[in-house]
Amino acid sequence: MNLAEVLSEDRMLAAVELVGRTGGDEFVLRYSEPESDDTSPVGWLAFSRHGKHWSCAGAINPVRAVLRLAESLVDGGLCLHCNRPTGLNPDNPEEMPMDKAVCWYQYDPELKTFRRGCEGDT
Repeated sequence: MNLAEVLSEDRMLAAVELVGRTGGDEFVLRYSEPESDDTSPVGWLAFSRHGKHWSCAGAINPVRAVLRLAESLVDGGLCLHCNRPTGLNPDNPEEMPMDKAVCWYQYDPELKTFRRGCEGDT
């Protein structure tokens, strides 16, 4: 998979958009390539700036780095719609623990976005 294919992956684009929805002012994705004779893997870092504060998450895969960043920003927040603590599980199990107490963000493949657990509640 080349870089253009990775950057167009729907979940990655949705995660970048979710980082912005947390109030991010800036988003940066970087990689660290090993020296030519080094056999270590490439490392990916995703950064977001919220005012003067920077957050960062890393992984071997760029999609996983962005998902980890989004997860770290969403987990422990407060949903402005239902006033429950927020959480993100980017691996999307069908049932989330404590789903009545936590507003879980989950990826919706049809809409290609991460949706709030309380979205659609009356």
